[in-house]
Amino acid sequence: MAKHQLQPDEKVLWEGRYYGLQGGKVKFPVSTKNVITNRRLIHYHLGKMAPFYNGLGILLRLLVNGKPMSMQLDGMKVSRGKYVKNKKLLSLKSVDGAEVLLSNFDKTLNWLRNILETNGISLTPTGEEEWRIKA
Repeated sequence: MAKHQLQPDEKVLWEGRYYGLQGGKVKFPVSTKNVITNRRLIHYHLGKMAPFYNGLGILLRLLVNGKPMSMQLDGMKVSRGKYVKNKKLLSLKSVDGAEVLLSNFDKTLNWLRNILETNGISLTPTGEEEWRIKA
């Protein structure tokens, strides 16, 4: 079971499960663990297990958490995401190109903005439905 390690000066701002799209070439809606710290987003990626994750029993779901994927908050691009015809996604793209797609654009954007601004991290607009995180 993979687990993330916090760095000594890192503070957890939010930790829990959130719905998003994951998988290989074909993506599936799954609820996975996410951790937002004052420096990064740690997103648990299921990879090829994504199609089977929702169908697994509760005991098996506890064993399959996914691989932690760490993305630096500073400079992260936040925008409306798209997958096939679904345009109701929030895209979080790190400076190195890694991307996370979370469900429900409006609700998720408000949730993320609230967490960041409560902890002194700004979400700066850079275009229409596009922001940058400045940590």
